[in-house]
Amino acid sequence: MERISPEKRKNLPGESPTLSHNTGLIILPGAYTWRGTFAENRYNAAMKIYGKLTALLLASALLFSFYPAAKVQAASAETDGSFYYDLPLCLPGLYNDAPEDCLPLGASLSLKNLAEEGIPYILEELPAASPDYSLTELPVWVAKIVAGSSEAVPVYASLDEARNGGTPLRTLAAGPMRYVSMVNQVSDGNRILVQLESGEWMQAQPIYSWTRFQGLRFSRTPKNDFGWIVNDAEGYTAPGYASPKTGRVHAKYEVIQIFQMAEADGYEWYRISQDEWVSSHKSRRVVVDTTPPPGVTGDRWINIDLGNYTLAVYEGGELVFASLIATGLPPFYTQPGTFQIYKMYETVTMQDAYEADRSDFYHLQAVPWAMFYDRNTAIHGVYWPVVLGFNQSHGCVNMSPGDANWVYHWAREGDWVYVHDPSGKTPTDPAYYGGVSTGP
Repeated sequence: MERISPEKRKNLPGESPTLSHNTGLIILPGAYTWRGTFAENRYNAAMKIYGKLTALLLASALLFSFYPAAKVQAASAETDGSFYYDLPLCLPGLYNDAPEDCLPLGASLSLKNLAEEGIPYILEELPAASPDYSLTELPVWVAKIVAGSSEAVPVYASLDEARNGGTPLRTLAAGPMRYVSMVNQVSDGNRILVQLESGEWMQAQPIYSWTRFQGLRFSRTPKNDFGWIVNDAEGYTAPGYASPKTGRVHAKYEVIQIFQMAEADGYEWYRISQDEWVSSHKSRRVVVDTTPPPGVTGDRWINIDLGNYTLAVYEGGELVFASLIATGLPPFYTQPGTFQIYKMYETVTMQDAYEADRSDFYHLQAVPWAMFYDRNTAIHGVYWPVVLGFNQSHGCVNMSPGDANWVYHWAREGDWVYVHDPSGKTPTDPAYYGGVSTGP
């Protein structure tokens, strides 16, 4: 700091006020002048910072002028080519069309990929439930003939005659499968005598157990195919037995939803969840199709799929019921074609033999809920042992009693029955069926 003395001040030119260009201060005559004042220091520091920022901005502009355009496009990967590098990620959700204000990546992209593979954004339950359990009851009591298959069984006029082994009124022919309807039973030592609906008596064993399996009654048509497991089935992470297993085992008759189908190892494979597949070797599929089949008029029909062993009921353009069935065992195939129900019986007796010596004779009284549609071929319930989802019958379409009961009370004479085999394994030539008798 330097103070200008009065003597020196007198020698300075002029006495008027002056403006300092460095500090912006007005210097009055006779005042002290400060070199390196606080204001000057602030100004100098600001100028230095300003210079550095200007140099940095110029360097940045120069750098980006040489940055390849392809690098910018890479920042907007998996878009339609627009420059989205400055957009935020969309909230997780399914975007069928690319939004303009966000990037549908991450979880949103995963959801879109799943949707394209048939897996819905939200996995919904099938719009279906089992019918009333009371439908599984038989309309009459039934008893099984327990005598050897090579033995004819006597039938007596009265209980006393049956107890004492009197003279029989008639005999029931020998055969491996014989059942009778009954109205009463009496224990007689180590055997049981049953009274038939005719009032006659014979020895037989009442049955109390039959399949209680039930299909599904639909409130609306499902959005995807579905089906059932028919034997305990392991899950796989991809189609093919060489794929890793999921560690999950699906139980017999478990309902599955089917979102995608593929072929591997000679079988169809069904995608039943996001990360799991099962083989058609141990499962069956209902192919949902509300289009009226060839030859069907009106809006009511029954679709019998011989390749998948399923039966589906359609009405008014909607699926209303579906279930597993058992069909004709070769050579007693269930004939493909379009038919109409011509006769319905709550119970009916079925009997026949195919071998020349009649060693395969069967006699089945009170077969429940029978709907005949092709000569002597019928849809009906079974109380004898049945394996649903496979070939088993002599040509008829076997159902559990509960399912046959439901279909019987929905159906009416004249309704259409469309029988087909998408696998192509069933003969389609009508001449084949001309000389082959069918049965239960």
